[in-house]
Amino acid sequence: MWYPPRIAERSGDEGVRFLLRNWHLKLSAVLLATVLYTGLVFSGSFSDDTIELPVRQPGQPDGSVVLSGAAGTVEVTYRAPRDTPVVLVIESFRATVDLSAYDMEKAPEPQVLPIEVESLVEGVEVLSRDPETVTVELDLIGERTVPVDVDYGDVPDQLEIDDPIVSADLVQVRGAASLIGRVDRAVARVLIDESGIGVHRSVVLEPVDIDGQPVDGVDVEPQTIEVDIDVQAVETNKTVPVRPDLEAGTPAPGFALAALSIEPSTVTLRGLPDVLRGIGEVLTESLSIDGASSDQTFEAALVLPDDVRLVDGGDPVVTVTATIVPSVSSRTFVVGVVCEGAGDNACLPRLDQLTVTLSGSGEALEALDAVDLTPILDASGLAPGSHSLTPTLPALPEGVELIGISPGTVPVTIQAPAPAPTPAPTPAP
Repeated sequence: MWYPPRIAERSGDEGVRFLLRNWHLKLSAVLLATVLYTGLVFSGSFSDDTIELPVRQPGQPDGSVVLSGAAGTVEVTYRAPRDTPVVLVIESFRATVDLSAYDMEKAPEPQVLPIEVESLVEGVEVLSRDPETVTVELDLIGERTVPVDVDYGDVPDQLEIDDPIVSADLVQVRGAASLIGRVDRAVARVLIDESGIGVHRSVVLEPVDIDGQPVDGVDVEPQTIEVDIDVQAVETNKTVPVRPDLEAGTPAPGFALAALSIEPSTVTLRGLPDVLRGIGEVLTESLSIDGASSDQTFEAALVLPDDVRLVDGGDPVVTVTATIVPSVSSRTFVVGVVCEGAGDNACLPRLDQLTVTLSGSGEALEALDAVDLTPILDASGLAPGSHSLTPTLPALPEGVELIGISPGTVPVTIQAPAPAPTPAPTPAP
């Protein structure tokens, strides 16, 4: 169709203005369509995934030590082509924290360093990492000399120990300057066994602070030392009586042992508890009183058990005195009985015999005769009739005593004399 020139010119301007109207919206739509198309094509060729990687720490400055320990792990999100010929594993990536970036002039304060992650497989893209940074603490390595201390804990009550002997009094500690500054000493810890066995062995040293708390991360040189501790059982005291050991034997005939005295009568022993526990008394050496007729005095040695001694360290001797006296025995006699003091009356005992028991030395009793021991019944002043009288003995020899007369009373009859007969009358001449 043909238009006049002015009309055609106007129509062309309107077409241009139509094309340019909202051009930025139309351009955005084209770009969005392009991106969507590209994403559609791209998503069909790639896939996203995550993997957890250990973080390495290269670049550690010389003469330094890492206080913060391992850097841990990082979670990585990556994108890889679907047709990647390899299987992606931990070794397909590298996660690092460059310790050379740590400012050693500010050591040992914590510093934040970035975690760098790279793919070792061509075509694999790292999209993100979590976390992106890690806090690192470094310190300079130092060393110093500290004393050695032996810690043997509580010693059992029944034991005592000598001072420990160690193969080294001083040792070197090496580690972070901030840590070795806390070390006060190196401790060798041992246990004193209740059995009393001594300590003679190698012991590992442990660095500790002034309060005795372990300081971790510090090396000790040497790591072990030899510790020797002599252990002995503690000796105690025990007081026990002394008993004389008399041999078989008796005093001379007619004599007997009346008493034994010991001076001192007790002694105090010193020894190990296990030894003293079984001791109830201490004997003297063997003593003899065979044939003795008088007091005997002995300076007697004590027989002490093995591994036992007197607490005062004196000679183990005591004085023993044996008191010897005439022996005392008893003898019974069967005797008759006589009645005295009846005057003109007759005294008739109703028992013919009594038993008399005496005590005294054997010699004195042997010298007695039954005739000398006739009991007497005193009938003085008794009227005729039946009576009961107590028998008595005449004086006994010195050293002889009456134990008893049996029976203790004797029935008697007192009879008046018969009247004189009346004479017959004389016949007259």
